[in-house]
Parts: sequence; structure tokens; C-alpha cells
Amino acid sequence: MTWTTRRLAGVAASVACLTLAAAPVAGFDLNGTWAGKITCKGVFNGAPQTLTLTPTLFIDDLGSSLALAADGIHYTAVPYPSPGHSEKGEIALIRCDTSSTVSGAEFGGEFGRLKVGTKASKGTGSLGGTSFRASVLIASSLSTCHWAFKRVTGSRPALDGCPAPPPSQ
Repeated sequence: MTWTTRRLAGVAASVACLTLAAAPVAGFDLNGTWAGKITCKGVFNGAPQTLTLTPTLFIDDLGSSLALAADGIHYTAVPYPSPGHSEKGEIALIRCDTSSTVSGAEFGGEFGRLKVGTKASKGTGSLGGTSFRASVLIASSLSTCHWAFKRVTGSRPALDGCPAPPPSQ
């Protein structure tokens, strides 16, 4: 094997290792119904606003992704298990209708980062973290939201997830 071939093989192996290390891997089961609250603080149409919601949160754990629904609002998420702690980790979530289109009433959405912990032997779990919301649909609004939920059941709900985006014109 020549020096160039060995070097290319080494680079390829390094890239493969980095790709595998950076990719999220399923490690905890978040299926179920969750009870808790979402508390948002921000501005609505220029005025300060605090809003506390107590939705039922449904999570359908699809392995490499999650489908979530909180009182009719749908999200998709990606799990990031904690190395060495198979029942702990984080999820990155985004609301299905999130849009970067600035013109019209389309701009806005929500994205967040939540920590999760589960106890498979007991069927329990907790989920909490922060999301950020923006909208111009009804009035200009911008909020930071705190999520805090506990798992009520581990039964897997059947959720559709986010619809496919429309084809680009």
C-alpha cells in the first residue's frame, strides 16, 4: 500500500468515525402521554405577555426521530441520547409550521432544546427545557417558553408527524 493510499484510507476512516459520533442514536424510549405545562414570557403586539398552557403532550418515538403533539400543535424532534446513560439525553424540536418566509403571515414558528430522563423499569420519565416562539400571524409576538412534563403512560400514540413541504416552484 502506497503512502497516498494509506493517507486516503486514514482520512476516510476518520470521516466515517466523526460522522458516526455526530449522528444522533436512539437510546431512550419517549413513547407515551405526558402531563405538564408550558410557560411562555414575551411580547404580544408590543405588550408584555405571560402565558401558561397545560396541554396533554403525546410523543410517538419513531427511533431516529420523534413526532410530538401538544393540543393540536405538531412538532418533529431528533433524540440525542447521553453517552453512557441510556435513559437520559436531549431532544431538538421544531414546530411543523415553522417558516422563514418573511413576507405575508407565514413567518414564525418554534424550535427548542429539551432534556429528557426515563426509567424504563418504572415506565416514568421527565422532559423539560426551553423553546423560542415567533409569529406575525395575528400580531407580532416573540416568546421564550419553558416546558416541564412527566410521563403519564408509556403507550405509543399514533401520530402522523409533520407533513411534507410543498414542492418548490
